Amino acid sequence: MASFERIVDEGVLIGLSAARMAVKNHIIVGALREHRDFADADYTAAVRSELVRLATQNEEDAERVGRQRKVLSRQRSAFEITDDDRLHVRQLALRRSVHLKLAGALRAVAADDEQVADLLKRARTDASEEIGAALAARLVEQVVDRREPDYAQRRAERVRVLVNTDLAALMSNRRAGLDSGR
Repeated sequence: MASFERIVDEGVLIGLSAARMAVKNHIIVGALREHRDFADADYTAAVRSELVRLATQNEEDAERVGRQRKVLSRQRSAFEITDDDRLHVRQLALRRSVHLKLAGALRAVAADDEQVADLLKRARTDASEEIGAALAARLVEQVVDRREPDYAQRRAERVRVLVNTDLAALMSNRRAGLDSGR
C-alpha cells in the first residue's frame, strides 16, 4: 500500500488538475458564450473558489467516512468483529485522515498567491490551446476548393451566410461599442 504522504500528494495533484480543468472551462465559456475579455482578477477568484470547493468536499467526505467508521465500530462487540471488519475500520480511519490532510493542502494552495497564479496561467494556456484547436478545425472544415463542381452554386450561399451572420455580428458589436461611448 502506498504511504500516507504519497496518497495525499497524489490527491493534491488530482485536485489541482480538476481545479485547472474547471477554470479552463470557465475561461472558454466566458470567451465564447459570454464574449468576455480575460480578467486576471475574475479568474483568480475562480481558481480560489474551485480549490476551496474541493477542500470543502474533502472535509465533508472526511465527516461521512468518520460516521461510517463509528457505525461499523459499534455494530458488534469486540468478540464479534472479524479481521475484515477491523481492516475496514482501519481503512476508514486512514481515508478520513487523507481527506482531512488533502483538504488542508488544497486550502493552503488557495491561500498561496504564487500557486494560484501558476494554476491560472496553466488553465489559461490550456483554454487558449483548446480554443485554437477548435478554430483551426472549424477553418479546415470551411476550406473551399474552387475546383469543386458546385463552387459557383454554393458561392451565393456562402456570401449570404457571411453577410447575415458574420457581418451582422460585427455591425451589432460596432453599434454596441458606439452606444457605450467606446
